[in-house]
Amino acid sequence: MTIKKKVVLLGESSVGKTSLVRRFVFDAFEDHYVATIGGKVSRKDLQLERPNGTTNVALMVWDLIGREGYVGFHARTFAGTSGAILVADLTRRDTLESLEKYWIPLLVKVAGPIPVVVAGNKSDLPERAFGAAELATLGSQVSPEASRALPANLETNYLTSAKTGSNVEKAFEALGHLVLGAPTPDPVRRLYQDVVAMGLRRSSDATTPVGALDAIIVDFCEGFDDTKLALVLLRQEIARAGVNINDPDPVGILRAVDFLSEAEAEFRDPRVVADDRERRRRWALEARR
Repeated sequence: MTIKKKVVLLGESSVGKTSLVRRFVFDAFEDHYVATIGGKVSRKDLQLERPNGTTNVALMVWDLIGREGYVGFHARTFAGTSGAILVADLTRRDTLESLEKYWIPLLVKVAGPIPVVVAGNKSDLPERAFGAAELATLGSQVSPEASRALPANLETNYLTSAKTGSNVEKAFEALGHLVLGAPTPDPVRRLYQDVVAMGLRRSSDATTPVGALDAIIVDFCEGFDDTKLALVLLRQEIARAGVNINDPDPVGILRAVDFLSEAEAEFRDPRVVADDRERRRRWALEARR
Protein backbone atom coordinates (compact mmCIF):
# COMPACT_ATOMS: atom_id res chain seq x y z
CA MET A 1 0.00 0.00 0.00
CA THR A 2 1.23 3.49 -0.88
CA ILE A 3 0.62 6.35 1.53
CA LYS A 4 -0.09 9.71 -0.12
CA LYS A 5 1.14 12.90 1.54
CA LYS A 6 0.64 16.46 0.37
CA VAL A 7 3.73 18.64 0.78
CA VAL A 8 4.47 22.20 -0.35
CA LEU A 9 7.57 24.13 -1.41
CA LEU A 10 7.61 27.65 -0.02
CA GLY A 11 9.82 30.63 -0.69
CA GLU A 12 10.28 33.77 -2.71
CA SER A 13 10.30 33.92 -6.49
CA SER A 14 13.49 32.73 -8.24
CA VAL A 15 14.89 30.83 -5.23
CA GLY A 16 14.72 27.66 -7.34
CA LYS A 17 11.60 25.85 -6.07
CA THR A 18 10.49 24.70 -9.51
CA SER A 19 14.03 23.62 -10.35
CA LEU A 20 14.23 21.58 -7.14
CA VAL A 21 10.97 19.82 -7.99
CA ARG A 22 12.16 19.15 -11.54
CA ARG A 23 15.44 17.74 -10.24
CA PHE A 24 13.68 15.58 -7.62
CA VAL A 25 10.90 14.24 -9.85
CA PHE A 26 12.60 14.08 -13.28
CA ASP A 27 16.33 14.37 -12.43
CA ALA A 28 16.59 17.31 -14.82
CA PHE A 29 17.58 20.98 -14.70
CA GLU A 30 16.78 23.97 -16.93
CA ASP A 31 18.94 27.06 -16.51
CA HIS A 32 16.31 29.74 -17.09
CA TYR A 33 13.72 31.34 -14.84
CA VAL A 34 9.98 31.27 -15.46
CA ALA A 35 7.70 32.48 -12.68
CA THR A 36 5.23 29.88 -11.41
CA ILE A 37 1.64 30.91 -12.16
CA GLY A 38 -0.83 29.65 -9.57
CA GLY A 39 0.69 26.31 -8.69
CA LYS A 40 1.74 22.96 -10.07
CA VAL A 41 1.40 19.51 -8.51
CA SER A 42 3.94 16.75 -9.15
CA ARG A 43 4.11 13.23 -7.73
CA LYS A 44 7.18 11.27 -6.67
CA ASP A 45 7.07 7.80 -5.13
CA LEU A 46 9.64 6.90 -2.48
CA GLN A 47 10.49 3.67 -0.68
CA LEU A 48 11.58 4.54 2.84
CA GLU A 49 13.07 2.19 5.41
CA ARG A 50 11.08 2.70 8.59
CA PRO A 51 11.42 0.95 11.99
CA ASN A 52 8.54 -1.38 11.07
CA GLY A 53 9.80 -2.13 7.54
CA THR A 54 9.75 -0.59 4.07
CA THR A 55 7.03 2.02 3.50
CA ASN A 56 5.91 3.30 0.12
CA VAL A 57 5.02 6.98 0.19
CA ALA A 58 3.79 9.16 -2.67
CA LEU A 59 4.74 12.78 -2.15
CA MET A 60 2.27 15.10 -3.87
CA VAL A 61 4.56 18.11 -4.25
CA TRP A 62 2.89 21.52 -4.63
CA ASP A 63 5.04 24.25 -6.20
CA LEU A 64 3.34 27.60 -5.51
CA ILE A 65 3.48 31.23 -6.61
CA GLY A 66 6.58 32.67 -4.97
CA ARG A 67 5.28 36.22 -4.65
CA GLU A 68 4.17 37.44 -1.23
CA GLY A 69 0.63 38.79 -1.08
CA TYR A 70 -1.30 35.91 -2.65
CA VAL A 71 -2.63 35.22 0.83
CA GLY A 72 -5.91 33.63 -0.20
CA PHE A 73 -4.34 31.17 -2.63
CA HIS A 74 -1.43 30.34 -0.34
CA ALA A 75 -3.69 29.79 2.69
CA ARG A 76 -6.11 27.67 0.67
CA THR A 77 -3.24 25.47 -0.48
CA PHE A 78 -1.73 25.11 2.99
CA ALA A 79 -4.93 23.49 4.31
CA GLY A 80 -4.38 19.73 4.41
CA THR A 81 -0.63 19.99 3.99
CA SER A 82 1.43 17.33 5.78
CA GLY A 83 4.84 18.97 5.47
CA ALA A 84 6.88 21.65 3.72
CA ILE A 85 10.29 22.41 2.30
CA LEU A 86 11.24 26.02 3.03
CA VAL A 87 13.53 27.26 0.26
CA ALA A 88 15.88 30.24 0.39
CA ASP A 89 18.51 31.42 -2.09
CA LEU A 90 21.94 31.24 -0.45
CA THR A 91 23.04 34.34 -2.39
CA ARG A 92 20.11 36.52 -1.19
CA ARG A 93 19.55 37.13 2.53
CA ASP A 94 16.16 38.71 1.83
CA THR A 95 14.82 35.28 0.78
CA LEU A 96 15.68 33.92 4.24
CA GLU A 97 14.00 36.89 5.89
CA SER A 98 10.92 36.36 3.71
CA LEU A 99 10.56 32.83 5.10
CA GLU A 100 10.62 34.23 8.64
CA LYS A 101 8.27 37.16 8.04
CA TYR A 102 5.69 35.83 5.56
CA TRP A 103 5.82 32.16 4.62
CA ILE A 104 6.32 30.49 8.00
CA PRO A 105 3.76 32.59 9.93
CA LEU A 106 1.10 32.00 7.25
CA LEU A 107 1.86 28.27 7.05
CA VAL A 108 1.69 27.82 10.82
CA LYS A 109 -1.48 29.91 11.09
CA VAL A 110 -3.29 27.58 8.66
CA ALA A 111 -1.64 24.17 9.03
CA GLY A 112 -0.22 24.37 12.54
CA PRO A 113 3.19 22.98 13.55
CA ILE A 114 3.86 20.55 10.70
CA PRO A 115 7.20 18.94 9.73
CA VAL A 116 9.53 21.10 7.65
CA VAL A 117 12.92 20.78 5.99
CA VAL A 118 14.88 23.96 5.21
CA ALA A 119 16.84 24.16 1.96
CA GLY A 120 19.46 26.78 1.18
CA ASN A 121 19.48 26.48 -2.61
CA LYS A 122 22.08 27.40 -5.27
CA SER A 123 24.97 25.95 -3.28
CA ASP A 124 26.85 25.58 -6.58
CA LEU A 125 27.37 29.36 -6.66
CA PRO A 126 30.45 30.75 -4.87
CA GLU A 127 28.81 33.76 -3.17
CA ARG A 128 26.97 33.23 0.13
CA ALA A 129 24.76 35.67 2.06
CA PHE A 130 24.16 33.15 4.88
CA GLY A 131 25.01 29.56 5.74
CA ALA A 132 23.96 26.24 7.22
CA ALA A 133 23.87 27.51 10.81
CA GLU A 134 21.15 30.04 10.02
CA LEU A 135 19.13 27.41 8.16
CA ALA A 136 19.33 25.13 11.19
CA THR A 137 18.18 27.93 13.50
CA LEU A 138 15.20 28.66 11.26
CA GLY A 139 14.21 25.01 11.06
CA SER A 140 14.41 24.53 14.83
CA GLN A 141 12.02 27.43 15.34
CA VAL A 142 9.33 25.68 13.28
CA SER A 143 9.95 22.01 14.17
CA PRO A 144 12.23 21.88 17.22
CA GLU A 145 11.95 18.11 17.74
CA ALA A 146 11.93 17.06 14.08
CA SER A 147 15.46 15.65 13.93
CA ARG A 148 14.56 12.94 16.45
CA ALA A 149 12.24 11.35 13.86
CA LEU A 150 14.97 11.04 11.22
CA PRO A 151 17.45 8.24 10.44
CA ALA A 152 21.03 9.04 11.42
CA ASN A 153 22.06 9.84 7.84
CA LEU A 154 19.44 12.57 7.30
CA GLU A 155 19.01 16.14 8.57
CA THR A 156 16.31 18.81 8.73
CA ASN A 157 18.30 21.39 6.75
CA TYR A 158 20.44 21.15 3.64
CA LEU A 159 22.54 23.24 1.29
CA THR A 160 21.09 22.17 -2.05
CA SER A 161 21.77 22.70 -5.72
CA ALA A 162 19.05 22.00 -8.25
CA LYS A 163 21.72 22.45 -10.94
CA THR A 164 24.07 19.70 -9.71
CA GLY A 165 21.50 17.71 -7.74
CA SER A 166 23.48 18.05 -4.51
CA ASN A 167 21.36 17.09 -1.46
CA VAL A 168 18.06 17.43 -3.35
CA GLU A 169 17.07 13.79 -2.93
CA LYS A 170 18.13 13.85 0.72
CA ALA A 171 15.97 16.90 1.48
CA PHE A 172 12.84 15.26 0.07
CA GLU A 173 13.70 11.91 1.66
CA ALA A 174 14.03 13.61 5.04
CA LEU A 175 10.65 15.26 4.58
CA GLY A 176 9.17 11.89 3.64
CA HIS A 177 10.38 10.39 6.93
CA LEU A 178 9.10 13.38 8.89
CA VAL A 179 5.57 13.32 7.46
CA LEU A 180 5.33 9.56 7.99
CA GLY A 181 6.38 9.99 11.61
CA ALA A 182 3.92 12.82 12.30
CA PRO A 183 0.51 12.14 13.90
CA THR A 184 -2.28 11.48 11.41
CA PRO A 185 -4.49 14.60 11.27
CA ASP A 186 -8.13 14.07 12.18
CA PRO A 187 -11.03 15.42 10.04
CA VAL A 188 -11.81 18.10 12.63
CA ARG A 189 -8.32 19.55 12.25
CA ARG A 190 -8.69 19.66 8.45
CA LEU A 191 -12.04 21.41 8.82
CA TYR A 192 -10.41 23.95 11.13
CA GLN A 193 -7.65 24.57 8.57
CA ASP A 194 -10.23 25.16 5.84
CA VAL A 195 -12.08 27.65 8.05
CA VAL A 196 -8.87 29.54 8.88
CA ALA A 197 -7.90 29.65 5.19
CA MET A 198 -11.33 30.97 4.27
CA GLY A 199 -11.08 33.67 6.93
CA LEU A 200 -7.68 34.77 5.65
CA ARG A 201 -8.99 34.94 2.13
CA ARG A 202 -11.97 37.07 3.10
CA SER A 203 -9.84 39.46 5.15
CA SER A 204 -7.13 39.92 2.50
CA ASP A 205 -6.92 43.20 0.59
CA ALA A 206 -8.35 42.76 -2.92
CA THR A 207 -7.90 46.43 -3.85
CA THR A 208 -4.30 46.02 -5.00
CA PRO A 209 -3.39 44.29 -8.29
CA VAL A 210 -1.86 41.33 -6.44
CA GLY A 211 -4.84 41.14 -4.08
CA ALA A 212 -7.31 41.28 -6.97
CA LEU A 213 -5.50 38.56 -8.90
CA ASP A 214 -5.29 36.47 -5.72
CA ALA A 215 -9.07 36.74 -5.26
CA ILE A 216 -9.64 35.79 -8.91
CA ILE A 217 -7.34 32.76 -8.70
CA VAL A 218 -9.05 31.44 -5.56
CA ASP A 219 -12.51 32.13 -6.97
CA PHE A 220 -11.65 30.25 -10.17
CA CYS A 221 -10.22 27.24 -8.30
CA GLU A 222 -13.28 26.99 -6.06
CA GLY A 223 -15.44 26.47 -9.15
CA PHE A 224 -13.71 23.16 -9.93
CA ASP A 225 -13.77 19.83 -8.11
CA ASP A 226 -10.48 18.98 -9.85
CA THR A 227 -7.91 21.43 -8.47
CA LYS A 228 -5.19 20.16 -10.82
CA LEU A 229 -7.34 20.96 -13.86
CA ALA A 230 -8.10 24.41 -12.45
CA LEU A 231 -4.38 25.11 -11.98
CA VAL A 232 -3.57 23.98 -15.53
CA LEU A 233 -6.23 26.32 -16.93
CA LEU A 234 -5.03 29.17 -14.71
CA ARG A 235 -1.43 28.82 -15.90
CA GLN A 236 -2.54 28.66 -19.52
CA GLU A 237 -4.91 31.63 -19.51
CA ILE A 238 -2.93 33.97 -17.24
CA ALA A 239 0.14 33.36 -19.40
CA ARG A 240 -1.94 33.97 -22.55
CA ALA A 241 -3.08 37.28 -21.05
CA GLY A 242 0.57 38.31 -20.61
CA VAL A 243 0.20 38.90 -16.86
CA ASN A 244 3.40 39.14 -14.84
CA ILE A 245 2.46 37.18 -11.72
CA ASN A 246 5.08 39.06 -9.67
CA ASP A 247 3.89 42.50 -10.77
CA PRO A 248 0.42 42.21 -12.33
CA ASP A 249 -1.19 45.21 -13.99
CA PRO A 250 -4.98 45.78 -13.91
CA VAL A 251 -5.32 45.80 -17.71
CA GLY A 252 -3.66 42.40 -17.94
CA ILE A 253 -5.84 41.13 -15.10
CA LEU A 254 -8.98 42.19 -17.00
CA ARG A 255 -7.69 40.34 -20.04
CA ALA A 256 -7.06 37.25 -17.89
CA VAL A 257 -10.61 37.43 -16.51
CA ASP A 258 -12.00 37.26 -20.05
CA PHE A 259 -9.72 34.35 -20.98
CA LEU A 260 -10.63 32.45 -17.80
CA SER A 261 -14.31 32.92 -18.65
CA GLU A 262 -13.69 31.38 -22.07
CA ALA A 263 -12.01 28.37 -20.44
CA GLU A 264 -14.73 28.09 -17.82
CA ALA A 265 -17.46 28.10 -20.51
CA GLU A 266 -16.36 24.59 -21.51
CA PHE A 267 -17.36 23.21 -18.12
CA ARG A 268 -20.06 25.38 -16.53
CA ASP A 269 -23.50 26.84 -17.11
CA PRO A 270 -23.39 30.09 -19.19
CA ARG A 271 -25.23 32.05 -16.49
CA VAL A 272 -22.71 30.97 -13.86
CA VAL A 273 -19.83 31.89 -16.18
CA ALA A 274 -21.35 35.35 -16.78
CA ASP A 275 -21.79 35.95 -13.04
CA ASP A 276 -18.22 34.82 -12.35
CA ARG A 277 -16.85 37.12 -15.06
CA GLU A 278 -18.76 40.13 -13.73
CA ARG A 279 -17.60 39.53 -10.14
CA ARG A 280 -13.97 39.10 -11.17
CA ARG A 281 -14.06 42.17 -13.41
CA ARG A 282 -15.21 44.22 -10.41
CA TRP A 283 -12.16 43.09 -8.46
CA ALA A 284 -9.88 43.96 -11.38
CA LEU A 285 -11.48 47.35 -11.92
CA GLU A 286 -11.26 48.14 -8.21
CA ALA A 287 -7.52 47.49 -8.35
CA ARG A 288 -7.16 50.20 -11.03
CA ARG A 289 -8.16 52.98 -8.67
